[in-house]
Amino acid sequence: MRRPSLWLLALALVAGGSACKSSEEAAAQAKLNEVNQAMADGRAALAAGAYEKAADHFKQAASVAPRDPQPYLGLAEAYAQQGNDAAAVLSLKQAEDLAPRGADPAIRKQRALLLRRMGMVGQSIAVWVELRDSGQLSDAETLALARLQAHSGDVESAYRTLERVQQKKPDDPGAKVVEAEILLVAGEEMLAAKLMDRLLAEHPDLASARLLRARYFLNSGYPDLAWTDLSALRAGDLGQPEAIELKARVLNQLKRYDEAVAAIKQLVDARPRDPELLAQLAETMLNAGKPDEARALVDKALGLKPKFAGALYVRARALEEQGELKQAAEAYQAALKSNPGFGPALSRIWRIHQHRGDKGEAMGALERLFFMGEASADEKISLAELYAESRTNLDRAGRLVDEALRRTPDDTRLKELRASIAKLPGGSRSPGVIIMKRGR
Repeated sequence: MRRPSLWLLALALVAGGSACKSSEEAAAQAKLNEVNQAMADGRAALAAGAYEKAADHFKQAASVAPRDPQPYLGLAEAYAQQGNDAAAVLSLKQAEDLAPRGADPAIRKQRALLLRRMGMVGQSIAVWVELRDSGQLSDAETLALARLQAHSGDVESAYRTLERVQQKKPDDPGAKVVEAEILLVAGEEMLAAKLMDRLLAEHPDLASARLLRARYFLNSGYPDLAWTDLSALRAGDLGQPEAIELKARVLNQLKRYDEAVAAIKQLVDARPRDPELLAQLAETMLNAGKPDEARALVDKALGLKPKFAGALYVRARALEEQGELKQAAEAYQAALKSNPGFGPALSRIWRIHQHRGDKGEAMGALERLFFMGEASADEKISLAELYAESRTNLDRAGRLVDEALRRTPDDTRLKELRASIAKLPGGSRSPGVIIMKRGR
């Protein structure tokens, strides 16, 4: 038998090695395709509100790629949307373990966003600050961090973060909007109002400034002025979630319920599985005196997103209107457990606390509203009164009353409150120093 030549043996070995390599590459590609498809299916299910299906898809992706943090981040979001915070936190921890500190910042940003959605604002801020200090945030993300710090009550840190953008771009309109928002949280309403007015005179199509001023007008008791600002938004900006939510609130405040129902229904028809829109429509139905329709919409929203704060809030309001204060308080607490920063629930529950004589709880809820920029003019004065009664935060109490007196200088109640604050130890000092004034 003839022996094969060395050349033929070498050719055979190369061919065999190539075949093995090609087979490995094909297997790796198939694995990658499976992970990508599972992730895409999971994201699609999330968008459709099918959170259980989304979790199944992300679990499939994690089983194929157990060292990839992305499936665990998706799984955490699916669990958070279901209201399963414990499982969401566990999935986040798995993602963190797989994504070391020096990994792609996009993963850490995703984690920070999810922490915020879960109501873990302090932890979210800590992640954003680390990213900021390592130079991994865009200007837009830096401004978002400044807003988040301000609404958590840390005004000084918010200003320091804002300065990072304003030092590079002193006249940046987006940064000026954030500055105005921080001023509102700091209790400097008049300065904030002047800054918003100037911004909109110079940039009438600046949607962020228009929305901020509309919200300010609404919270100050001027829904007609808020409506004027909203009406000036371009069609594309008016379709954004924040604008939709604000438009519904303004129309409800103006008691134009039929218009509010029509506006929200149009959106619900286009997105029938959107729990936020369903909850807004439920609240409008409740305002319009249609509690049965409101309850049906609440049930539908909670079926799509269990423990959804907006839907739980509407349920609580219905209970409160029936005089069931105990059950209403529990429902408001459930809404706030789901979303600690849900302003409408805070705005209702502090009144229940005060009615019961729980002034500390009432003050805590009002403080959160204030720092979030959601407190109405009357709520700011109620907060100042509670500060005066408890002899705490007297500087802030004085600033709140002073701002109100600038609007209504002859208000007897405000004059008496300011005088009583001035008599208290530490309450006679002038309003707080403006931390940053340049550029106005």
